[in-house]
Amino acid sequence: MNATENKDVSLAPLSPLPRLLLAYAPPDLRAWHQLCWLLDQRLAAVVKRGGDPTIAAIRLAWWDAVLVEQDAGKGGGEPLVEQWRAIAPEGSGARAERLIDGWRMLASPDPMGADELAAYAAARGGGLFSLIAAGSEQDEAVERAGRQWALWDLAGHVRDRALAGLALEVARAQGPGAAPSDAALKPLRLAQAVARPDIVAGNVPVGGFSLRHYGRLLLASIRG
Repeated sequence: MNATENKDVSLAPLSPLPRLLLAYAPPDLRAWHQLCWLLDQRLAAVVKRGGDPTIAAIRLAWWDAVLVEQDAGKGGGEPLVEQWRAIAPEGSGARAERLIDGWRMLASPDPMGADELAAYAAARGGGLFSLIAAGSEQDEAVERAGRQWALWDLAGHVRDRALAGLALEVARAQGPGAAPSDAALKPLRLAQAVARPDIVAGNVPVGGFSLRHYGRLLLASIRG
């Protein structure tokens, strides 16, 4: 995969944790990692707009058409899409479909219980982390890390504290398991290390990434 960075895709929209994690990505894969995180945030923006769920569904369907169905008639001139078409490895469409489905679950007006949260985590978190780790042979570790990170991230951004607490419960029920050990997967390992203490303690990360989490990231990076 030729992952030469496209300067038209800016780092500016990335939230703090993904920006920091990029520093630990292999140089030849950094553009791909960046693109995956940016895609996740673009999909998040669709859902966060709120309003009529039908509008969100239409916007998510557009991403399906471009990334999954590979409709060449759409997305031309969109920097993220152009870079995707330039560097996405084989099989990325199926992984992107899972990621989109995860956000589609959050766009639904239906209430979320433990089963729905587990499905969301498998789709968004598992889809995103497997997308970043394209070609890795550590599927189960990558999937678990993704699920737990997605539930932790959700807990830190929803206004419903009961739902946030339930998300952490669902993450905790999955157990620690083995973290992704491949050197190329260090950013995913670090993301899990940042989230895991909150999951174990049941501490809702109000406001998302904080100085406390930054300290965890630095310590985990030193440990490898």
